Amino acid sequence: MIFLDLNQVWLYDAVHELVRMAFPGDDLTRQEGSQYDKKVSIYCEWSGGTARVEIQVISKRGTSQAARDFDVNGSEAERLRQTKQWVRHLCYEILCDHAARDINSYGILTGMRPVKLVQRMLDQGIDYGEVVQALQRDHLMQGQKAGLLLEVAQNNRPFLPKPQTSNRAIGLYIGIPFCPSRCIYCSFPGAVLSGRPGQMDEFLTALEYEIKTVGTSLKELGYRVESIYLGGGTPAVLSVDQSERLFGLLNQQYISADTAEITVEAGRPDALSRDKLQVYYRNGVDRICINPQSMNDSTLQRIGRNHDREGVVRAVDWVRDSGIKQINMDLIVGLPGEGIRENTHTAEEILKLNPENITVHTLALKRGSSLFNSHDALTAVARVEEVEQGVELFAGILRGSGYQPYYLYRQKYMQASMENIGYALPGNYCLYNIQMIEERQTILGLGGGGASKFVDPWDWKLTSLYNPRDPNSYCRTVEILTRRKVDKLRALN
Repeated sequence: MIFLDLNQVWLYDAVHELVRMAFPGDDLTRQEGSQYDKKVSIYCEWSGGTARVEIQVISKRGTSQAARDFDVNGSEAERLRQTKQWVRHLCYEILCDHAARDINSYGILTGMRPVKLVQRMLDQGIDYGEVVQALQRDHLMQGQKAGLLLEVAQNNRPFLPKPQTSNRAIGLYIGIPFCPSRCIYCSFPGAVLSGRPGQMDEFLTALEYEIKTVGTSLKELGYRVESIYLGGGTPAVLSVDQSERLFGLLNQQYISADTAEITVEAGRPDALSRDKLQVYYRNGVDRICINPQSMNDSTLQRIGRNHDREGVVRAVDWVRDSGIKQINMDLIVGLPGEGIRENTHTAEEILKLNPENITVHTLALKRGSSLFNSHDALTAVARVEEVEQGVELFAGILRGSGYQPYYLYRQKYMQASMENIGYALPGNYCLYNIQMIEERQTILGLGGGGASKFVDPWDWKLTSLYNPRDPNSYCRTVEILTRRKVDKLRALN
């Protein structure tokens, strides 16, 4: 347990993720009198144009501390912004010194979407070399990561909408919050389908209401849907008839000649069938996600998957036979019992299948997952170096096979200071993924767990609205949430 002793309320948001990275696996508390074995104290005060920052870190490794004065100027809000930046600089420096390692290869950046920072600099006309220098100088980022962010930004920048067109096109996400079973690393509170009979019809009725109501408003306001993404959960748990019903609604309300891409995140290969794939193909689906996570059968059994390597190969063959053009395959680095040998085997087996997209995830130890509280979770936290080696292994193998990194995001509670990266063969970038991560286009999230992001194209500011992930909660609140979406669309228009 880590006790955070802070004299300013805003300090918590500024430093808590850095503290977690220095002490992976430890909980944070700000409660006086709590039992703890580590303490991080941060004191900050202003005097005129100077911010005084004092930091002390105590653990079984000993005590590390520093005090420094920083010049800050401008308005009150600007001085606070500058102070937060300097606090993070000093905190990062002290934590790295105390841990005797670089706690975060992204320096003081801890947010989900670091490529957005690069895109903003490119918007300002800053040249590539200065972008990399600024990331290293201002954010203390490792040179390799700065170069990676710039590369991803360069690859996906041609697909970002301009302000003049961003307010007329949107992306659409449909969440199907059901799975055949629950994986041990998953904290998603959706329904295991076999355990809740009859609930699917209730959910689809609520989803139909949301699809029709929002679709009518989009037509009235003159929006066009550029990309559609069916996620979950596991959308392939829908039967053939249920899939036909859903795509019938999408064709009525959203799909048009302007729709450039339709993705179904089938997820589990054991949930797919040839008949379902024909439904997808007839309705314009041109991208399927099959997510093995690993190609090692012992790992798949350990993490709670109901398929094996042969099931993955069979599902890929079915997709190729169906005529659907693109396949994405998700992999996870850091799964229990896996190291470099297992990662290498997975990479080799996946490349034999020639998917157009491969997404490499770093395992995140999420609260609410059975893995988080298990023995495996504790041992996994100690494998940071091995996980980092696994991520680098996949990067080298995929780049050597012609794949390009085109989108990148990070998550809390990752086993290492790494990232999730989408790789694609040239000409096969996923448009929805780019718009969703870079946040330059409004994304409407319908269904269970749907996240809507309403983007103002003139300053790229956004507001968010989230649907409940739990199917029962979604069904209870769908009318209220749908009205809010329509109101936000009208205000944006």
